[in-house]
Amino acid sequence: MSKFRKLFTYSLIPISLIVLIACLGRGHNLRTTSSEVVKTNEGAMAVDRSPASTYVEGVESLTIGNYFDITNDNSKEDTDGFIQEGAWFQDELRGSGGSISRYSVDPTAQSIYLTDQLGDSTYCIWLYRVTSPDATESAFVDIFDGTEQIGVASVNMSLPTDRKGWYPLGEFTFTNEQEAKVIVYKGIEDLKKLRADEVRFSRLEENEDCQGRKYVNVNKEAVIFAKGMDEKSFTSNDGYREYGDWQESNLKGYQESTVRMSEDEYAYAIYSFIPKNRNYCIDIYRVTTIGGLSNAKVTVFQEDIEIFSRLINYNMKSGKGGWYPLGKQSVEPDTMVSVILERDPLDIGILLSDAVRIYECN
Repeated sequence: MSKFRKLFTYSLIPISLIVLIACLGRGHNLRTTSSEVVKTNEGAMAVDRSPASTYVEGVESLTIGNYFDITNDNSKEDTDGFIQEGAWFQDELRGSGGSISRYSVDPTAQSIYLTDQLGDSTYCIWLYRVTSPDATESAFVDIFDGTEQIGVASVNMSLPTDRKGWYPLGEFTFTNEQEAKVIVYKGIEDLKKLRADEVRFSRLEENEDCQGRKYVNVNKEAVIFAKGMDEKSFTSNDGYREYGDWQESNLKGYQESTVRMSEDEYAYAIYSFIPKNRNYCIDIYRVTTIGGLSNAKVTVFQEDIEIFSRLINYNMKSGKGGWYPLGKQSVEPDTMVSVILERDPLDIGILLSDAVRIYECN
């Protein structure tokens, strides 16, 4: 089949850019009808299978996007499930794996990514963000499970070109036999470029998120350090997560680590581990400074059950800190335990996060 019989109409324009005018209709039916061949005495016959009512696991990973390059006779096709509406141009910037990149200044333009291969699984959705200073600061993303909207996001594309890469939109759970849909667009009055390349669905296992594994395994002992998310890969240390606005401080913690700090009243940090045994002592490394919280709240949960809580004073002269014992805790093996550090709602000051130590004790 000719490459010109696709979802788009292509035409060359004098300045050697390529404009793609998207058809408004869908070019593919993503759903497939499956049947089972049953052997009988009379031979083989196809039997329709009713949809299963039990959990259905989705594909491990799926990437949908634009790959067709009109300047290359041997170009790959755009993937099934990829639709662009409005007027789009191809330029010299590149997407994931060196794929072509397209942009649009059309206020009605949007890119749509469709699949029905996600089953009942939870996925991290990643957008390959091709950045340029003339691109929009607010690309909007709508995420649907069937007809139900389950997520929204705003992505800044107005960055230096070397900041391109996979950008996490979050974690979302889908429903088998429903079509998942991601739509990328910009505001009608936004005159900057909208860029749209690939979207990737990465299936998450239990206790994983877009930043990686949310816990560490603890047999005898372990130390979990507070470390901010890597701004390039968007990954974090196993076992540590931050929520809200955080930054590095000038303070040093355990083993000269850099202490994390936040003045965000809604910020909190979580240290998580899965114990292999039953009895553990838990300590938190307290870094003191004038202006720190007088009542930092530390709570220990196993799954959703609170097993310990205490207010700790960080508002003291520097050098008064060290390991602060949270006591011996009896826990269920192989079930995640979380230590949550947050501010008391009535307290004013800086929330400081550094490390948690877990070790087996009797």
